[in-house]
Amino acid sequence: MFFAIEQTPNSASRVSLSSTADAFGCRRLHLEWRFNQLDLDSMRRSIQVLASDLQKAGFGQLVYQDDSLRLAQALELARHHMGTTRMHDDPTQGVVNRDCRLHGVDNLYVAGASVFPTSGVANPTLTLAALAIRLADHLRAGIGAGATRELVAAAT
Repeated sequence: MFFAIEQTPNSASRVSLSSTADAFGCRRLHLEWRFNQLDLDSMRRSIQVLASDLQKAGFGQLVYQDDSLRLAQALELARHHMGTTRMHDDPTQGVVNRDCRLHGVDNLYVAGASVFPTSGVANPTLTLAALAIRLADHLRAGIGAGATRELVAAAT
């Protein structure tokens, strides 16, 4: 049986530049992916709830090994690297605002899974597509408003 949970945001997980270069002389990425005790506790509790519900429903007994190493290995099976440009209205809590615009920069937007505050266990493709469409609509509305302002200013 495969079982996975949504991982909590963790500042120890990050993407940075390494000291080694690729064939083009560009520094390679270094990925640091960590989970914490809350992730292990959530996984453990979820398995306990599932085991209890299966038994109550008459499906039998779920037998599993409750050790941190096995739980950590299970967490590694469903990781999606997200959150490096986290979305939040507060610039001290995130990199982009709800419109995916970089805090403090008027004309820079990020449309990617990196704006998700957490990573779910399912592939993020549909949510990402919806977010990109939402951003495109926002940009189109802004371009239309900007073009109207420029025409009015030119006419006066």
